[in-house]
Amino acid sequence: MPDFVYDIPPRTLAIYFALIAVGTMFLGLLIVKPVFRVLIGSGPQLNQSIGFTSAGFNLFYGLLLGLLTVSAYQNSDRVKQAILSEATSVGALYAAMDAYPEPARSDMKDMLRDYVLFTIHKDWVAHRSGELLNGGLNRANAMRQVLSSYEPETVGQEVFHTEVVAAYQDFITARQQRLTAVFTRIPDVLWYAVLVGAVINILFLILHLT
Repeated sequence: MPDFVYDIPPRTLAIYFALIAVGTMFLGLLIVKPVFRVLIGSGPQLNQSIGFTSAGFNLFYGLLLGLLTVSAYQNSDRVKQAILSEATSVGALYAAMDAYPEPARSDMKDMLRDYVLFTIHKDWVAHRSGELLNGGLNRANAMRQVLSSYEPETVGQEVFHTEVVAAYQDFITARQQRLTAVFTRIPDVLWYAVLVGAVINILFLILHLT
């Protein structure tokens, strides 16, 4: 599907599709149907044959639309889960920094806040166009450097620091899942099949209407 379609709100896009379908039907009844009637004739036998053919075609076309709907829902659910997982890991990492001494605590919390603001206001905007920015990666690497430079002074701090590093790795994994979801999409060939099927279906309706 063309990229500009994703910039149109779903409600507006549905209205456009409905107007295009109705307009195509109207023009088909005025222009296409008379031409086909001259070429292939008319009568009950023809309408019955067209009706049977249309019913068989709609069966497979409806199956295709159903599978596309399920696929789109699953893709959307995976993206939501990736975003939720990243948000949860960031929140857990932010809370865990309360046990760290200064300046590591303030540095990490400032970096996490900056990362969240960048992700919301810059990263997600770029994702809508299918783009990836380096700003998030740079911020994540800066956080890694802060954690790597911290030296625990007690056994308890060492154990806690190990858990925080593991939480950071979970955050990186969740972030990578979100970035991977940017390129999750239904293949264009399936959208072409839907478009061609819609044209054929409209043609059958035009020929069947009396």
